[in-house]
Amino acid sequence: MRTYPECIPCILSASLRAGKLAGAEEKELWQALQAAAEVCARWKEEDKPPLVLGAAVAKVLRQKLGEGDPFSGAKREGNAKLLELYPDLKKRVRNAPDPLAEAIRLAAAANALDLGVYERVDYGRALDRALASPLGRWEYRELVAQLTEVSHVLYLADNAGEIVADRILIEELLERGKWVTLAVRGGPILNDVTPVDLAEVGLPPEVEVITTGADTPGVFLPLCSPEFRARFAQAELVLSKGMGNFEGLSREKVPIFFLFQAKCAPVAREAGVRVGELVLMGGRSS
Repeated sequence: MRTYPECIPCILSASLRAGKLAGAEEKELWQALQAAAEVCARWKEEDKPPLVLGAAVAKVLRQKLGEGDPFSGAKREGNAKLLELYPDLKKRVRNAPDPLAEAIRLAAAANALDLGVYERVDYGRALDRALASPLGRWEYRELVAQLTEVSHVLYLADNAGEIVADRILIEELLERGKWVTLAVRGGPILNDVTPVDLAEVGLPPEVEVITTGADTPGVFLPLCSPEFRARFAQAELVLSKGMGNFEGLSREKVPIFFLFQAKCAPVAREAGVRVGELVLMGGRSS
């Protein structure tokens, strides 16, 4: 996916939220946002995914506001809120006519819990609203057909909070005899999940956890570590959560399915859906 003009104000809004969460004073915020805006103004690589520009802006913000993870508290809160809902969500999936289908819809709906897009999230209400969202491209039969042919799934995570819903989907995959490797960000960026954020999530012990080797808000292979690129190339099937991963991987010709809520017009346009719709779509495999 390429970068659209609408991506610039979105990236700057996320920068402002990061600065506020970092406790920056107004003068510091001015300086940081001016520096971020200068990066956007000079950007000439419109053919690259928006996450590449977002990563460049994040680097400048760290220089202005200091290292660390301004979203750490918000990520802990998101994980805690979803863990409170876990028993009911698990029951919902278990009691569904098709538990795997329900787990996939739940994971897609949980992508609405995104502090990189929204300033505040009421986790319970936001999840209920997202679960009632219409389905856009929803290639469930195609996914099930491919799952029957593989033993290993590489699951690309997105945000903290929603990772609890991912846990439920991963548990369903494990029950179907699949080996699951979970890939998270290599360092803090927005409210994206890192290894540190997994401690309280309660993932099954048989799930292998790796990182992308990059602190970018999505997977873009040229910025990932050689180790991750090798694992990605070897994967039998990739299940990719979130808009950032879709941005970076939509042009890859691999066995991949994207799972997210289309929360902005550029991503909806690229996916061929309406804003707000839930998406499960396969990528190009040849």
